[in-house]
Amino acid sequence: MAEKKTDEVKASKKIESKYNANKLREAIKAGHSAVQIMETLGIKHKQTLKQYVLKLISNDRQFYEIQGLYLKNSSKPKVSKNGLIKIKIENIDLGDLKLNEEDEFNVTIEGNKIILEKI
Repeated sequence: MAEKKTDEVKASKKIESKYNANKLREAIKAGHSAVQIMETLGIKHKQTLKQYVLKLISNDRQFYEIQGLYLKNSSKPKVSKNGLIKIKIENIDLGDLKLNEEDEFNVTIEGNKIILEKI
């Protein structure tokens, strides 16, 4: 009996692929970022998008570059024991925003969000 239950669970957990070459190709050519493409195609994990892009590159035999796809995001900002939050700029997709040493920011709180506004 235990074997039947595990087979049923395996069958119910099967995940369907959301790979759609045409939609992915259109989004890339439109210049969408990795986050925008993931929202459009309903992809939850960046690794899945990377696999889809590699599959598209292999099929089309053409290289596609997507903004924000290969950013490292393993270190998320955390509050230190001294009450500091450190944000590593290299790990964030800033888009067109340019930051320089000594830039200052206004900090506002909206609900559960901390918002930094460059002065």
